[in-house]
Amino acid sequence: MSFKLVSLQEKAGSFVDFASSKYWNDESIEKEKVFNVIDLGFDKIENSEKYKALLDSIIKVMIAHDVNVQDSNILSLASGSCWVESQIFKKNDFKSLTNVDISHHRIHKLAPYTMSHYGVNKNVNFMHGSVFDMDPSESKYDIIFMSQAFHHIEEPIRLLRALKKMLNDNGVIVIVGEHFFSNFIYHKRALRHFIKYLINWRDYRKLNNFYPSWQDLFQPDYDKGDIHWSLSEYNFIFRKSGFPSYRREVHSSNLFQSFVVKNNENHD
Repeated sequence: MSFKLVSLQEKAGSFVDFASSKYWNDESIEKEKVFNVIDLGFDKIENSEKYKALLDSIIKVMIAHDVNVQDSNILSLASGSCWVESQIFKKNDFKSLTNVDISHHRIHKLAPYTMSHYGVNKNVNFMHGSVFDMDPSESKYDIIFMSQAFHHIEEPIRLLRALKKMLNDNGVIVIVGEHFFSNFIYHKRALRHFIKYLINWRDYRKLNNFYPSWQDLFQPDYDKGDIHWSLSEYNFIFRKSGFPSYRREVHSSNLFQSFVVKNNENHD
């Protein structure tokens, strides 16, 4: 078994989201979550329809866009307990797998336990800390993987610019498990918004305009750090970060959307 536990040193001026960091490092909050496999076992997460759909969406995206894991150096961000990684990379045919997360108990306790359970044991690193504390000149990656992670990043443009420096020339960024909101959900929330505005529910007009923005309808989560971007906002983020084109996929479950960005490539 080749596991390495690393604690990243916080750089001067490094941004820390203290509210989110406190939430994700509170083990008492996570006791009943499906990722707590040490106490709950693996049946709960393996039988979850949500995570079955997530895995299905990832596999389809990687096949459709020819994301080749074999002999690749892989970086997984906000990887948590690494349950998803243990499923996607369980053949052990990668060259190296580096997992990074701000939650100490997830990345240094649950993740090694999960990887060991599924037999993923070849050159795997578990880093506690922020990707912004990594040295971009230290390693280059063929695949940078983010599962249910990108919408937790408060500075997505800064992140993608940093990741671009870590990518090999033909490297790829795979962003999966992003929340998808259908037109039906959008209009349902918009209708609810207008009703609240018209009756001024709990002084609703104080913080909201008559015509709602995307963030008005799909509000960020202060503690978890979730930020729900609209498609036009994703487009702006990618273009501003130096990735003018990308592929987007919406899974048949209508739960998730994914984005694939290849370095030094323009998609038609």
